[in-house]
Amino acid sequence: MEKLYTLVENFTTYPGVSGFEDSAFEDLRAYVETLNIFDEMGTTSVGSFYGIMRCGKENAPLVLCDAHLDTIGFVVTELCEGGFLRIANIGGIAAKILPATDVLIFGKKTIRGIFASKPPHLQEPGESEKKMEVTELFIDTGLPLDELKKIVRVGTPCAFPCKLTKLLGENLAGAGFDDRLCGASIVRAIQMLDKSKLNVDVAFQFSGGEEIGYKGAMTTAYRLNPDKAIVIDVTHAFVPGAPKTREGVRAGNGGDICLSPQTNRAWTKYAISVAEREGIPYQLSAAPGRTGTNSNAVQTAGSGIPTFLVSIPLKNMHTMSEIVDMNDALNTSRLIAAVLQSL
Repeated sequence: MEKLYTLVENFTTYPGVSGFEDSAFEDLRAYVETLNIFDEMGTTSVGSFYGIMRCGKENAPLVLCDAHLDTIGFVVTELCEGGFLRIANIGGIAAKILPATDVLIFGKKTIRGIFASKPPHLQEPGESEKKMEVTELFIDTGLPLDELKKIVRVGTPCAFPCKLTKLLGENLAGAGFDDRLCGASIVRAIQMLDKSKLNVDVAFQFSGGEEIGYKGAMTTAYRLNPDKAIVIDVTHAFVPGAPKTREGVRAGNGGDICLSPQTNRAWTKYAISVAEREGIPYQLSAAPGRTGTNSNAVQTAGSGIPTFLVSIPLKNMHTMSEIVDMNDALNTSRLIAAVLQSL
């Protein structure tokens, strides 16, 4: 478990808001090189990072493991008097969670800001019931406007800072788990492999642009042209007040394997059979069509790539305090490793 914690701790520190993933490339590559597991590494022009472990066997099939590198965030749209910034959201973010929260602004140097909050004492009657929009909010930097202009400009990305907090049991809180946690889970799975007994080449794809339309998964999968693929993402764990349809996916019960017309049924059944044979905890969910993950793009890349999807249950998705039971992340790693090793 400690190795997985270390991977999560490293992967969640790199900036990489959708559209700005290349800001993570240098630090990400430097760290992954220290792990000494990939024979090849590279980046693409649309924000993806990949590494390939070769099994050493001639004409070995290639299996792609995908998680997305990009995170939700914001982009500066206006610099205002008093050191305030107007922003727009990148990816799905509920405005009501933002007032008084921390944010990092990745300008010429990284500075910290706080989303401005109007105290309840100063609100007009009925104002608290009004729907809040992200574009109506301001980030308070505390800097004079002329000094702020030297650091930040329109188009500068912003994101939640990540500070990991261990909760009771194996629960972990932090930002960027969607989907850096899943990248860590894949790399941990690859570390578990016995390369001498491996019959397939394995590619790890940290793809860009998932939060805004899957561009990295589609293009990098086309470039690598694997024979099969496994997509790993997060999914909503059940919490009080959630729709009854979410009751079947709970934190602590293992990765969630999705049955969907948008994923390959035979490959998915194979993964389930491996989980059952190896005694690896898993959960099942069903999607009537598109899954809202990179599986949509990977399965239809090129001439088609058989894909199955496994997701790690997550609470408070797309917030600054996402919560995961790390047992689910580790069991997802075990499942990926067992499937790859069995081929």
